[in-house]
Amino acid sequence: MMFFRATCLAVFTSLTIAADSGHLPTQLLRNAEQAEKPAPLLWVAVQQNNLQAKQRLLEHADTNRNQYWLEMLIKSGYSPAALALSRLEDNPRITQRLVRLAARGGVAEAQYEYALTRDDFSHRETWLKAAAEQGYFVAQTALADWYLLHEKQSEAEPWLEITATSDSQSAFQLAYIRWQQGKEDDGFELFKRAAGQKHEQAENVLAVLQQYQPQSISALSSATPARQTQACKQHIQPFATGLAEMVQAKRIYQQYLSDKRLKSLPLCVNKPIWLERDAINCDANWQGQGRLGCNIEALEPVVRQRGFTHAVILAKSGKANVNNGVMYLDVGDTYSVFVHELAHFVGFVDEYPLTRSFAKEYCARQSAPNLVFLGALTYTPLSNIEFWQSIEFPVTLYPSRTCKNIGVKSFKPSDRITFMENHDAKYIPPIYLSIWSSLLNNPKIQRPIAMNFFQYFERSGNTQKAAYWLEVFRQQRAVTVPDAVAEPVEEKYQR
Repeated sequence: MMFFRATCLAVFTSLTIAADSGHLPTQLLRNAEQAEKPAPLLWVAVQQNNLQAKQRLLEHADTNRNQYWLEMLIKSGYSPAALALSRLEDNPRITQRLVRLAARGGVAEAQYEYALTRDDFSHRETWLKAAAEQGYFVAQTALADWYLLHEKQSEAEPWLEITATSDSQSAFQLAYIRWQQGKEDDGFELFKRAAGQKHEQAENVLAVLQQYQPQSISALSSATPARQTQACKQHIQPFATGLAEMVQAKRIYQQYLSDKRLKSLPLCVNKPIWLERDAINCDANWQGQGRLGCNIEALEPVVRQRGFTHAVILAKSGKANVNNGVMYLDVGDTYSVFVHELAHFVGFVDEYPLTRSFAKEYCARQSAPNLVFLGALTYTPLSNIEFWQSIEFPVTLYPSRTCKNIGVKSFKPSDRITFMENHDAKYIPPIYLSIWSSLLNNPKIQRPIAMNFFQYFERSGNTQKAAYWLEVFRQQRAVTVPDAVAEPVEEKYQR
């Protein structure tokens, strides 16, 4: 009897063990591999907190777009399922909640996606950083970009160092940082790395570095100047104040050389010059005027030696403008902006609504070569209309918005939006080109850089240099300026 009871106990124990082993996660996972419907078996293992089972059930539910099992996984606390379910959800509000749930659960991809829904700096930084610290590559590059966008270069730099090895854009961005830090060799190698991955901007930078080198003011002012062409009535010299500016200067110069619209104009643009670091002081809010400007006194010996009449200075940032023979552009200004500002060199006035202060100045003066104004009895100046008719007859006048902000009506000889109203329109009417050419051939209306130097030295009390540049100004205009004139009229234009 005792033997029989012992035998029965052994059999019962073995059966119990066999039954329990069927619920072990390892066995459940193996059984699920062979099962037609693996989800229920995987779910049993999920309830035992088996990570592999969670991952496999998520994969199965995601592949089969099974929302039920995704919801069950979410209820079990498995955050990646919330991100997977967000891909299947049509309601944007529910989708965002699911992404946020996954992000809070530590899912790097969800943290990255949730970050992109936040526009404020700190929230986006927090979530991008959370994803980046988990090694999520896309978040690392996005975090670096976010810091650079907000001019936090020191915060961006460590992330760029991580991503630059495999991302050409990161290598390119880090290269510029190294160059700005004075580590030109490191920057050059990073530019090469990015260019080797077919990064177009890096290739452009390498082309500039192979063709140009920064030059000092002393070297420029002692070098033998190039011969000036008599046929050119304006000799324009572009200067770049940094590497990015030099890349843009080269691009603008090449586009100018291929611009068929301007071929008939008697002006010359010289090959750009790359100035040494800190050779000239520039500021986006020059003298509190809200626009880009530079202390051009540093260029005075260069202008003396080389004899160009106008300068273009490309600096880091600021509002494009023209001031008596000097054009200021920043690295974001395109070739179309350059052409727009180039027309200001001969007095063309903007055809978009000027600010009240500028409108009061130019609309009261009523001397724009591309506009006439409605006076008490007729249009003024009538000489403009007479000249336009000598080019194109009959001339039809169309409203211009130049003086809109002060209630003065102005008119232009074109029915289309021209490059003076919107530089991106790029349209230069033939009559405008004829006006432009005529103005270039009239020395009396020129406002060369000599005027700028005269004004600067006159204000600073340097009478010797002021007298020198006043004489240069007189010679370039080929007219007699009375000695009583203390300062020529200043011409300022801005985009």
